[in-house]
Amino acid sequence: MGTLNKAVYMSPRTFQKYDDGRIILYPNETVIENYQPEATEGSDSTPEPFTGYQYEGEEPDGGYIRECEDMKSEHDVANAIVRTRYSISDELALQRHYASDPETYADEWSAYNTFADAAVAKAKEWLKQG
Repeated sequence: MGTLNKAVYMSPRTFQKYDDGRIILYPNETVIENYQPEATEGSDSTPEPFTGYQYEGEEPDGGYIRECEDMKSEHDVANAIVRTRYSISDELALQRHYASDPETYADEWSAYNTFADAAVAKAKEWLKQG
């Protein structure tokens, strides 16, 4: 869906309102123990290592901006997560292909369902935290 950017933070990120009808979300998290940030230009000291939370996404800060009508809705947040990997067109095409030829598309269908189930679990977790 586009070039991915990485960013590292000192604490975990989830999602927040971006503008009316959209959120910025951070589903692709990698925890990095003893992350060593680079020294800032002009500084003589190297920052102390910390547990880093790296995110990879389309936005410069490692996030994704996706439609989400209701930030308190598990369904809407999970759908926004799914849209980071599958467009509506991709999802419908996969459903049509699997319905007409389940044997050929079994692996793709399984991968999609695994990702969708993980998106629902992540949405539940995020909403419970908030």
